[in-house]
Amino acid sequence: MLILWIIICSFLGSIGALASAAGFLLLNEKIQKMLIPCLVSYASGTLLTAALLGLLPHALEDTTDLSIFSTILAGIVFFFFLEKLVIWRHCHNPDCKIHGIAGSMIVIGDLVHNATDGLIIAASFLSSIPLGLAASISIIAHEIPQEVGDFAILLHSGYPKRKALLLNSLSSLSTLPAAVLTFYALDTIHSIIPYVMAFSAASFLYIALADLYPQLHQKIEFRSAIQQILMILAGIGTMILLLQFHPS
Repeated sequence: MLILWIIICSFLGSIGALASAAGFLLLNEKIQKMLIPCLVSYASGTLLTAALLGLLPHALEDTTDLSIFSTILAGIVFFFFLEKLVIWRHCHNPDCKIHGIAGSMIVIGDLVHNATDGLIIAASFLSSIPLGLAASISIIAHEIPQEVGDFAILLHSGYPKRKALLLNSLSSLSTLPAAVLTFYALDTIHSIIPYVMAFSAASFLYIALADLYPQLHQKIEFRSAIQQILMILAGIGTMILLLQFHPS
């Protein structure tokens, strides 16, 4: 039953998010510009809450604080270097100059990123179904605006629509095998689960703080700020509600 949860959420976090992003691009441009900041704000709230109130407390249950925080530090540094090496950015701006010069690298970055998502989903469900659902919702919430941005960037870089969709679909397929392999590996090696949780928390924190928040600060209007705060609080509230069912 647990593996079924993992497969469903991995599918929704990869192909499901990609399909939603592709459909999103069919909307009126004005509606897109209105909804993207809402999605990014909501995603930042879910990612931070899942990391700090879900993944991190669980990681600290069975091992020392120093080793867990060292893993988080190593994870953040790893994601920084990964971003530098493969131009892995969850950019939501089709006119991004960095992406414009290397559209193919976006696909490589997505491949690695989606595999990491699969690891996080499986490891979270091995802790509990509520924590797995919280992590999955956080992943889906930030995957949709990310895929919108990446798909638009590939089109902007000269890829035909069908090829752009195919490349994004292929990169998304790494989530499911990564999740299944992680499930069977961690199911027999329980001792490393806390460190996987810490690494997952580092991923969520890095995405929220290094990527999503800077996107939100690009708009400084009072109305936009209020909208962003409300959506961040909605994301936090969603995670807190789900985590209430996590066994203590």
